Amino acid sequence: MRTLSFPAPVRALLWALLPLMLLLAGCKNDSDDAAKELAKLVEQHKAEDDATIQAYLTANNITTYERRDSGLYIIWQNRSTTGTTLPVAGSQVKVRYIGRRLSDDIRFDASIDNGTPCGCTSFTVGSVIEGWNEMLQLMRKGDKVIILVPSHLAYGPSGNGSFIPPFTPLKFEMELIDFQ
Repeated sequence: MRTLSFPAPVRALLWALLPLMLLLAGCKNDSDDAAKELAKLVEQHKAEDDATIQAYLTANNITTYERRDSGLYIIWQNRSTTGTTLPVAGSQVKVRYIGRRLSDDIRFDASIDNGTPCGCTSFTVGSVIEGWNEMLQLMRKGDKVIILVPSHLAYGPSGNGSFIPPFTPLKFEMELIDFQ
């Protein structure tokens, strides 16, 4: 008899998702009920994420920040006073960034890892996580920020690979290099 064997990162992700799968499996087979349960979980994590972000700000003595209605926190590092145009949904942007988990500051991604001469990456606004889509539309060329992204504006209940478990708040250092 053959048994299935998964690599360790896949096993970890499956174990992390098990409570959510059990919760959803315990629901009626009605998609409306499942959607309501998921929405309830997301709302619960919004409050938990906000508390986590507030604790991070306090522990790091950060008092100058902006909290958006969406729950996104912005810590401006360099705010350009020139240029009146901002990227919009559909704009092509070049961004230099480092992504970390907020809970343990472990770096999971950085634009310098892709080997481009600028150490940046290019993409379309609207094609990335909601926290980025929101932030980029507030930035001018040359702006640098740190954003603290609650899980519902990042990868939510699904997480992303083995480095970002479900419902994980994230921290990004971002610089808008250019956009069209």
